[in-house]
Amino acid sequence: MSSERVWTGIEFAALAALAIGIIGCAVGSAGNAPAFYRGWLCAYIFWLGVPLGAVTLILVHDLTGGAWMASARPTLAAAATTMPVATLAGIPVLLGLRAVYPWPGASDLGNAWYLNTGFFVLRYAIDVVLWNGVAAYALWAPRGIALGVEPGLRWLSAIGLMLLAYTASFASIDWVLSLDPQFWSAVFPMITGAHWFNTGLALVLIVVAMQPASVLVRDHLGDLAAILFATVIFWAYVEFCQFLIVWEENLAHEIPWYLRRIAGAWQTVTWVIAVAGFFVPFALLLWRKRSRLVVITAGVLILASRLIESWWLVLPDLPQRPPFWLDLAAMLALGGLMLLLFLRRLRFGALALAGAGAT
Repeated sequence: MSSERVWTGIEFAALAALAIGIIGCAVGSAGNAPAFYRGWLCAYIFWLGVPLGAVTLILVHDLTGGAWMASARPTLAAAATTMPVATLAGIPVLLGLRAVYPWPGASDLGNAWYLNTGFFVLRYAIDVVLWNGVAAYALWAPRGIALGVEPGLRWLSAIGLMLLAYTASFASIDWVLSLDPQFWSAVFPMITGAHWFNTGLALVLIVVAMQPASVLVRDHLGDLAAILFATVIFWAYVEFCQFLIVWEENLAHEIPWYLRRIAGAWQTVTWVIAVAGFFVPFALLLWRKRSRLVVITAGVLILASRLIESWWLVLPDLPQRPPFWLDLAAMLALGGLMLLLFLRRLRFGALALAGAGAT
């Protein structure tokens, strides 16, 4: 089967996912709007990692360099193109803020100055503007295929990285941690940041590994796999650090956050996330980083793990969880739209990148 037919089939699958997802969301929101908002939050948290991870890696390359960008540039550009869709996908959650979060209108919270609707919406608007501005810089600033920006512009890349780090940290607190206003963890923004970066990089690796085999792609694949290998270890490290600290402290306002996530069926989900998101990819990438089959397998497992983790982070804190089919419909609707945009840019934007030269 030709590569053209493979990509056409993937586009058709994305279009089918979008159609099924829209129908499911329409039916779900008509019958139970609060459940739709809650399910949509999980999809928003997961798919946000695609452009955030891609833009971060482009800016990191501006500062560090690396020959691997010659193979990764088209895929990273395609992923960064989805930033407007991914960021604006938070609007449906804003419409149902009171149905999702316990703090709107609450006056008995010590942090009510921070957790209030007006300030929340303002922070979201700032995130949308900054993230799309940084993504535009990552896409349109003059770069070669393999090289980053000129030395005189690297300070902009450094500022962009800092803006992404700070805003993503506060966004993780706003959208996920505030589901339980009594729980606090200084490590949590690093967990979510690693979650988003792993999501974006895993998708990029899968696409790069699907390119026609060549010595160049194989060498670059090993470099990219090494980056993913390191960040998967970091994700597991910060996840365990938070768990260990909270468990050892055993404070009444913190320990319930984990008790809800290791009770009943969630205990199995926790192990699935750990095995598929760390133990198996760690062993595979440690074994063979330049094997396309190994890298694709590891990437798929990491993507599946981060998707499940998005549900694991959100759903246990909700008093009334949406039905699973509505969660899945939201994932398909937003994911189908983003993948269609990603694939369009990947297939037809590569010509423009090639015109930039292979410097």
